[in-house]
Amino acid sequence: MRHYPVSAEEVARFLAQNPQFFLERSDLLLGLRLPHPRTDKLISLAERQTLLLREKNQRLEKQIHQFLHNARENELISQALLNWTCELLAKPQTAAQICEKMCASLQKQYGLQSIELRLWWDQHPFPVADTSPNIKAWVKRREAPYTGPVSGSPAGAWFKQPMVSMALIPLYAWDKSHCVGALALGSDMASRFTYNIGTDFLVAMGKIFMAMLTRYYEPQKHIA
Repeated sequence: MRHYPVSAEEVARFLAQNPQFFLERSDLLLGLRLPHPRTDKLISLAERQTLLLREKNQRLEKQIHQFLHNARENELISQALLNWTCELLAKPQTAAQICEKMCASLQKQYGLQSIELRLWWDQHPFPVADTSPNIKAWVKRREAPYTGPVSGSPAGAWFKQPMVSMALIPLYAWDKSHCVGALALGSDMASRFTYNIGTDFLVAMGKIFMAMLTRYYEPQKHIA
């Protein structure tokens, strides 16, 4: 005869292996009382299941609200990207003006506090600041845009005023063979650019930027 208590695992295994048990003993279901998850009360099985379903629905509602929020944000970002591109195509500039105009337009469309551009391909005609070899090497090692605090990127020193978060977009030659520059977007809000945000729009931004620059630089064979 068994004299030690039955474990929870044994009970669970028995019920899993004998699904007809409660069909044969429906009286147990009617009288079963379970502890309330947030109070000291005992409630029926039906009440407990109702609470579980309600909690599940609340989690699903939160997820749906988050999906809708993300969709609205993506729509605004996409619209700003379209507006920026259309503005660039509608207002041709000279090689001396194009970088400044593109950065100013991008800053306005996205409400950014600062944008800094660096280029280092051979004999480019655009008036931009030089870049140190260390920062060039850091940018070239990146496989995707950097997003996060300014302190996490050596390119944070490019900003002329203190920024809190930033995105740094590596710029590639049109054949994607070489990294030839970088675009740094600065914000005074820590939540604007965080480590876990998506970078698809930033990559598209970089491609559009380079497509515009190559239009103003005929000898593209010098890109290196």
